[in-house]
Amino acid sequence: MTFSEAVRSKKKFITNSSNFMQTIYHCLIIPSIEEEATKYITDFKNSPSSFIDESCKLYSSDADFKLWVIPIKDFKHSHEKVMVKISE
Repeated sequence: MTFSEAVRSKKKFITNSSNFMQTIYHCLIIPSIEEEATKYITDFKNSPSSFIDESCKLYSSDADFKLWVIPIKDFKHSHEKVMVKISE
């Protein structure tokens, strides 16, 4: 599918999924060619916050994409330490 079609499909998937599902899975737009998709997913797993949907275009040689749903637990996420002050 084209990138625009993939974005529409992703939006539809997110709209139709529960909030809980959205907290445990990433829905990614990835290249349809398996080698390119593998490279994209590997790079995404190492730094998810530095990727946006359009990032997949840099990995695709034929501008053909698909959706991939992957568990968030499989990714490295940077977590900032946050101090919380509790009112007395």
